[in-house]
Amino acid sequence: MKRIIVILIALIFSSPALAGPLGTPLAPVNAPRTLAYDASDEAKSPGKAFLLSLLLPGLGELYTGARYRAAGFMTAEAVTWVAYAHWRSKGTDLRDEFRAYADRNWSLARYRNWQAFNAALPQSQQYIETETLPEIQADEQQYYELIGKYDQFIFGWSDVADEPLGSNNHSIISPLQTEYEILRNDSNQPLKRASVVIGLTVVNRIVSAIHASSYAKLKNQSMDRRVRFEWSPTSPGGGHGLTASVAASF
Repeated sequence: MKRIIVILIALIFSSPALAGPLGTPLAPVNAPRTLAYDASDEAKSPGKAFLLSLLLPGLGELYTGARYRAAGFMTAEAVTWVAYAHWRSKGTDLRDEFRAYADRNWSLARYRNWQAFNAALPQSQQYIETETLPEIQADEQQYYELIGKYDQFIFGWSDVADEPLGSNNHSIISPLQTEYEILRNDSNQPLKRASVVIGLTVVNRIVSAIHASSYAKLKNQSMDRRVRFEWSPTSPGGGHGLTASVAASF
């Protein structure tokens, strides 16, 4: 139930200056005038606030009037994207380096020669191939990962080119393969960090959206009232003066 609070202020001026000349009628009294302020006119949509912050963290807070909080979310968004650009750039540069290293030191032709040799061995003596190497044009990522990760591809490395072909891949040591895996891991680390940063941008959006929506609801609740101001250039008794009333409902 709403309660109404009315404040009545009557200022009656009986000074002769307010009356007309003696024996002349007073000027017509103006009708009461009303000014109304409805706080609900400034209500903010929680749904709109949610969507705005989902689009750009802090935008919903800006819409609801929480400027400092908006600045915080927007700053976090900017920082995460700068961090993403840094780690992504570093990771891709290192990726280009280790792929160029592989192109110089690993030969698909040598690997195919070993495959033909292995297939010609009695089945009991063959090395069991568990991986299928895709064409480089079809899947670069998988191609460059497999040649360094598995011993199945050891005979493709140039530093074991003088080794007699065999099925003893696990016992063959290639320093080039070892170095290649180090380079590949060095590239993967910043790329993984870039992926984590992308996750943080999603979290920032969700947190900002929920916060903006909640803030809009709280603000609407605090503004759920109506203020009405009415004034009249007459006294309560009908004479010259000033009567003002203020009503608030909540």
